[in-house]
Amino acid sequence: MAYTNESHFKLYLFDVGILGALSDLTPKSILDYDYGTYKGYFAENFVAEEFFAKGITHLTSWQKHRSEIEFLYVLEDQVIPIEVKSGWVTRSKSLNIYAEKYHSPYRATFSAKSLHIDLDNNYHNYPLYMVYWFPLVKKM
Repeated sequence: MAYTNESHFKLYLFDVGILGALSDLTPKSILDYDYGTYKGYFAENFVAEEFFAKGITHLTSWQKHRSEIEFLYVLEDQVIPIEVKSGWVTRSKSLNIYAEKYHSPYRATFSAKSLHIDLDNNYHNYPLYMVYWFPLVKKM
């Protein structure tokens, strides 16, 4: 928190349904899962909504040059970088840059992929629907 830049902030809505309404997406677009460029916003907003539901009311992100991490999750005395992906492609240069720079115990991604915890490479992938139960592994 000591390095928080209060002049940079992200806004989230408390309900992804309201985000959909404000985005003027048609019901057919939603039913067909055709969000276009909005897909990432919906995924990120959903993760923020789930964190808030579990009592995490102060959400922090990280940005340096062209790298960005959507959420920094404080677990005991360590910071876990979290990347949010709306689909199945989970490669993240930003996540690796952050982990190398700050020596995080592991990095996590929320995506459309299945649950996978790779202890050898300090990487966790959670499906988006499991945000509320993050983290499954508390100590590393």
